[in-house]
Amino acid sequence: MLELAIPVDIDRRGNTIVETNSGRELTAPGWPQDCEFQLVAFHPSSRSCEVVWIEQLAEDIANALELLNTAGIHRDANTDWYQRLVHYCNGVGLRRPPDSQD
Repeated sequence: MLELAIPVDIDRRGNTIVETNSGRELTAPGWPQDCEFQLVAFHPSSRSCEVVWIEQLAEDIANALELLNTAGIHRDANTDWYQRLVHYCNGVGLRRPPDSQD
């Protein structure tokens, strides 16, 4: 799952405890200093989460779109979900996947 989270405490090992926007408390070992909120990824049954760096997520989306285009898997680039992903990866100044349109 992906959710926004805010820091609420620190455990005895020095790990940040965060609360997600759905109210779950999770341990976030990689939480950055001086950060008010962050996107986190976690399995629904997990007690900890991983910080998701937005720039890396956008780059991963761009790479996945490029792979889809190169492999010819997604020939209809006009679907809503595809266009949203193109928009998201373009929003951080990354290169556009081949054959994509704004």
